Amino acid sequence: MIRSIFVSALFFFGPALLMFMLRNMFLLLRAWLRLRRQRKKQEHEIIDITPHKHGSPSMLFNIVAIMVGLVSAFLAWQEMGSGPEQRQHYIPAHINEHGKVMPGAMVPKETPPAADQSADK
Repeated sequence: MIRSIFVSALFFFGPALLMFMLRNMFLLLRAWLRLRRQRKKQEHEIIDITPHKHGSPSMLFNIVAIMVGLVSAFLAWQEMGSGPEQRQHYIPAHINEHGKVMPGAMVPKETPPAADQSADK
């Protein structure tokens, strides 16, 4: 008797459950396809405003950049190779013996003769 109740319940509810599952699977498949279609549609509607690289710089730009670099390197090398700078000191503004205001200026330092330097040591 119990067995017949289980068999009749299985054959009664089984096809209903199967149809319910198939219906839900069909609805889920349709929803997935619709979502996928909307994602593709949204991808095409996005406007990309990022700049795109259109190749390498022109030959003229490369030549000018190399020339500027070479000139800068030459000037720096020339400055480093020059002799020592003349030492200078600042004389502030003052009034000279005639009563005129003399502006401040940088004047070369007077170096003592070599004989005086050796005598100090």
